[in-house]
Amino acid sequence: MGKAARIRKSYAEGSREARGPESPDRYIEGCTVRQADELRWHCAEAVRALGYRAWDRGSHIVVTGGPFAAPGATLGFTTIAREAARVPEADWGALTADIVGHLISTALASPPHLSREELRDQLFPRFSAPGRIPDPRLAEDYTYSRRVAGLPLLLAVRHSQASAFLADVHLAKAGGVEEAWETAEANLFEGELGEPTAYQSANGSSVIVLESEHPRQAAWLAYPERLVERLDLEVGSSGLLFCVPAHRMLGFQAVDTLASVEEVHRMRDLAAILAEGEVAPLSRELFWWRPGERVVAATTQLGRTTAVLDESLEAILPGDDVAVPGPGL
Repeated sequence: MGKAARIRKSYAEGSREARGPESPDRYIEGCTVRQADELRWHCAEAVRALGYRAWDRGSHIVVTGGPFAAPGATLGFTTIAREAARVPEADWGALTADIVGHLISTALASPPHLSREELRDQLFPRFSAPGRIPDPRLAEDYTYSRRVAGLPLLLAVRHSQASAFLADVHLAKAGGVEEAWETAEANLFEGELGEPTAYQSANGSSVIVLESEHPRQAAWLAYPERLVERLDLEVGSSGLLFCVPAHRMLGFQAVDTLASVEEVHRMRDLAAILAEGEVAPLSRELFWWRPGERVVAATTQLGRTTAVLDESLEAILPGDDVAVPGPGL
C-alpha cells in the first residue's frame, strides 16, 4: 500500500471511529457509517464471487484481475446505494450481487475489452425486460435508450455467446449515439431472421413465430416496416398483432384474420406458453402496429375473457367483450 493510500485509509478509519457507527457516512450519502461499511462489504464480496479482486477505497471499490489490468476498474456506489435504500438490509447481498454482476458483465462486453471494429461488428438493438433495469438507472446510465410501446430499447454487444448492454460511457468508442444506433440497426437488418413456426387456431388463423438463437430477434418489433418489407408481407389497414415472449422470439398475426377478441387471448396464451422456461423472457403482452403508425401496447388483461384494446384496434374487432381504455389505462 502506497503512502497516499495509507493516509486515506487511516483518515477514513479515524473518521469512522470519531463519528460513530450510526453517524452519516462521509462517502455514501443516505447511509450511516455502519450501513456504508456493510454495503461496501457486500459489493466487495460480489466482485470476489465473480473471480476478481476488490479493494475498498471508501468512496469506491477498485476491481483488478483478469482483463482489469492495473490500475483496475472503478466501481462507485451511487446506483447501488440508491437501490439499497428501497429494500431491507437483509436483501442487500442479493441486490448488490445483481447490480455488480450487471456492471461487470457490461464492462467485459464493452470497451476497453473490445476493439472499435469488434464493437461495431457485434452491436445490435436489444430490449430490456420491463423493470429489469430500474428507471432511475436508465435515466442515469442509459440516456440514449428508446421506448417502444413501453419497452426500453437499448444497444447491446454479443460476445462469447453472451450479450451485455452498452452504457453511455461506451458510446464514444462506437462513434457516438447516432452512429451507434445506425450501426446496430444495420447489423439487425443484415442479419438472418429466425426459423418460422406457424401456430394455427381452430378458425384457421395463424400466429407466425420467428425463433432464433440470437437475442436480437425481438428487436424487430421496433422496426415493423422493415420486417414486413423483409418478409414481403402485404399488411392491410387493420395491421398486425405482435408478441415478444423472449429476446430470441417474435410472433405476429394479421388482425383482419381474427374472428373475435378471443383470438387476442389465444395469441396471448401462446406468448405465455412460449415464455415459460425461457432463459431470457421478455414480455407476455401483445403489441399492435398499423402501417404509418407507431407500435403500441395492444392488451391489458382484466379478466379471463376481457381485454383492453387500443381504441383504433377496438373499432375493427367485433364482439361485446372489449373495453376501450379510459384515463389511467
